[in-house]
Amino acid sequence: MLWIKRNLFLAAGGLVALLLLGGGIFYFLREEGRKKSIVAEWEANKSELDRLQKQKPYPSQDNIKRAKEESDKLRAAASQLHRFFTPVPATNVTGVAFRAYRDNTLAELQRMAEQAKTTLPGRDYAFSFETQKRKTDFKDRTFPAIPEQMAEVRTLCRVLFDAHVDPLVNIRRARVSQDDDESGAASDYLTLDVETNAETATVSSPYELTFGCLSSDLALVLQGLAASPHGFIVKAIHVEPMVQAAANAPGVIPPGGANPALPPVNPNVPRPRVIPGQPVGRLPAPVAAATPAAARPGAADRPMILLLKESRLKVTLLIYATKVTR
Repeated sequence: MLWIKRNLFLAAGGLVALLLLGGGIFYFLREEGRKKSIVAEWEANKSELDRLQKQKPYPSQDNIKRAKEESDKLRAAASQLHRFFTPVPATNVTGVAFRAYRDNTLAELQRMAEQAKTTLPGRDYAFSFETQKRKTDFKDRTFPAIPEQMAEVRTLCRVLFDAHVDPLVNIRRARVSQDDDESGAASDYLTLDVETNAETATVSSPYELTFGCLSSDLALVLQGLAASPHGFIVKAIHVEPMVQAAANAPGVIPPGGANPALPPVNPNVPRPRVIPGQPVGRLPAPVAAATPAAARPGAADRPMILLLKESRLKVTLLIYATKVTR
């Protein structure tokens, strides 16, 4: 202690030098570690550069510019496709306003079916919204999902009614609300769910439409779906003969058949020409053919050949209403 007191400045200088030496060693070791990480990163970048240089096509400035141009074209094409997946306009309503919207929508569908002469499953058919038809209070997840489904069903029904399908057998949709989950109306719902695709930013709602029609009516339905801007995609189609239950009923004339209460029609006798505003006159007496019957052996016994007889079809379409969410 006496030496330190006599050589205080020397001791203090030695302590400072020792601290500086320790700090220098610590700084050196830290920088050495950083150097090693920088060298490792440089080696990785060099390896990546070598890999890119050996690729075909080579990432030159021209190729990078061309890649950016192609990316711009893809973005433009995607924006063009979005025109065909626009959402069906739906009214954002809740509570009492939704009840008025619901009643007006169902009444409009009933009126369109009557104008198109399309037979519905029942007089008060609710177009798959039987659960919501008579409710005054609605549970979770009803809004805005149910108004959007009503708008999509109305648009799909307009396509069917424009094609004059007959009858409309049934419509089914996905369960989207708690009321749907608790409903016992199984004929209104599909086992499929609404699908959300985050990569394409689209939402797809499934619908199943079952109706009767002729082949020409089915062609009009498919044409109407293809021309719609609302992204109606036909996922599956099932076609079978429509069972004509009323064909065997008494007093009903089957399609293409003859009424047994009327005399048979002679195809050799010309039909009268109907002029609007004038009464239909009687046919003249049949004139004997110029060719004798002996020249046409077996003509009277020859049966008629049915070339084409179109029957009504029962068609079931599985349709996804796909809309862009951004």
